[in-house]
Amino acid sequence: LKCFQAVPLPTVQRIAVPRSMALRAVGVRLGAAVRIGGCGLPATRAHLLRSSATSQTGIAARSFSSHSDFEPKSHVKDAGNDEVQQKLAKLVKDNKVTLFMKGSPDAPQCGFSRAVVQTLSDEKYDDYAFVDVLKYPEVREGIKKFSDWPTVPQLYVNAEFIGGGGIVVQMHKDGELKEVLDKAK
Repeated sequence: LKCFQAVPLPTVQRIAVPRSMALRAVGVRLGAAVRIGGCGLPATRAHLLRSSATSQTGIAARSFSSHSDFEPKSHVKDAGNDEVQQKLAKLVKDNKVTLFMKGSPDAPQCGFSRAVVQTLSDEKYDDYAFVDVLKYPEVREGIKKFSDWPTVPQLYVNAEFIGGGGIVVQMHKDGELKEVLDKAK
C-alpha cells in the first residue's frame, strides 16, 4: 500500500445551514472514504472542512455561520458575578464546613469528590454543607473565581479555603485535616 502527500481539497464556503447540509452541498458525507494522496483513507472532518480560515495548526474552525444565533452561549458569562460571589461568601461564612463538589455525598459524580467525602467520613465529620456544582453552572464557575482554584471539589472550613481533592486527602494522611476540622466543631 503506497500513500502520497494529501491532495488539497477544495475550500468549503461557510453558509448558514446545518452542518450535514453544508457537507452535502460540496458532495461530501461524514465518514465517507475520500482519496487522499492515492490512498482510499477515510477523511477526517478537519480534512473536509479546511478553508482559507484554517489556522496554521491545520485545525478548521467549527462554526458554519457568523450569525449570532450560532455563537456559543453561556449562562455563566452574563450572570451577575458580584451577586454570585456575594452568595458564595455568605454560604461559606454561614456554615462551619462547606464542600463544593460534583454530585452529593450519597452519590458523588467524580472520583475526587468521592475521595473528599470518604476522607470526611474517615475523620468522622458528617456535619457539613455541600453544594452540587453540576446543578448550578453559575456556582461551578463562580467558586473557581471565588477561591482562585481551578478545580472542584473545594473544601472550606470556618470560611477559609482548605484545598481541592488532592490537598484534602494529603492533609488527612498527614494528620493535619483532623486539627483543622476540630477547630470547626
